[in-house]
Amino acid sequence: MSGTVADPEPAQYGPGTAQRRSWAAIAVLLAAGVVAYALLVPDVLVIGLVSAAPLAPLVFGAIAVRTRAPTVVAPDGIHCHAASSVQLRRMFVPWTAIARVGVQRRGRRTSAVLQLTDGGRIVLLHPAGRQVPEAVASLQRRHLAACGGTLPAVDRVPLPWRRLRPWVLVTAIALPVVSVAALVTWIIADIGGTRSPDTVTACDLIPRDVAARVLPEGRVHGYDNRAACRWSTDATWKSGTWIDFHIASWTPSASERSYKETLKATRDAGRTPHMLRDGDAYTVAWQDAWGFTAHGRAHVKGYLVMVALHSRRAASADEARRQAGDVLRAVTEKLA
Repeated sequence: MSGTVADPEPAQYGPGTAQRRSWAAIAVLLAAGVVAYALLVPDVLVIGLVSAAPLAPLVFGAIAVRTRAPTVVAPDGIHCHAASSVQLRRMFVPWTAIARVGVQRRGRRTSAVLQLTDGGRIVLLHPAGRQVPEAVASLQRRHLAACGGTLPAVDRVPLPWRRLRPWVLVTAIALPVVSVAALVTWIIADIGGTRSPDTVTACDLIPRDVAARVLPEGRVHGYDNRAACRWSTDATWKSGTWIDFHIASWTPSASERSYKETLKATRDAGRTPHMLRDGDAYTVAWQDAWGFTAHGRAHVKGYLVMVALHSRRAASADEARRQAGDVLRAVTEKLA
């Protein structure tokens, strides 16, 4: 038999609606500020944000506590949040499922605790702090009155509403397994993608027939550098025309990153690149003091290919760019 009793104490514990909304607004502004800071400030200033990252769980955890709904004491039970729970909705604990209402002290933190008839315990998120002793005394009076003066015993009988649903158990087991498998797969794929390609010799990849169209009397000059080579005459100052080749053998990720950085730098300098090979290669040309200069860059399977044409013979920047593009295509075809 159960009943109720008049109690002058408040029927709920925790933050009010206005306080919860204020803290929710603060959380939104804080998150927006962090995102804006990370996106807008120079990279070097993000170091401060990274250094403060360990404090993020404490800050957002404290805000989350202040935005949770209060504990409501009803005639038939308690609507509450557990201190260690992440669930959004409050749980309902009937008075008849509670064997005892007590106090737990851990360090400076004092919490109200519900001892359940199935042997379990629920540490309440609210009440908290100095109001816990008075609140627990009020809960004990309400509990005793609701149970007709006789408190339930701890009988270890499972409470139906606390039983673990099968789909929750399956999900709890499957999620860690899938997460670990996905992490291992990603690591294996990433390790495979960071292997450098075989080193090549730039002079071996010069398309001599294409280079000869630009400078028929030119020949290969290696300068004892595997990554760099030049097609030119013996006296470049006479012809004023030569082609420099540079093939960097990097990891695919480093090669792609360098390609994107140089493409961005080209655009930032006010020069419009002409895209080739579905966007993973480009050429750009401009007029200079001795004629025209055309650069071409391509990212090919871990190789960063760079071609620089300096021409006194080209009639225009477009012609120099076209010639550099022909040479670049020929080199990338050999690599691909």
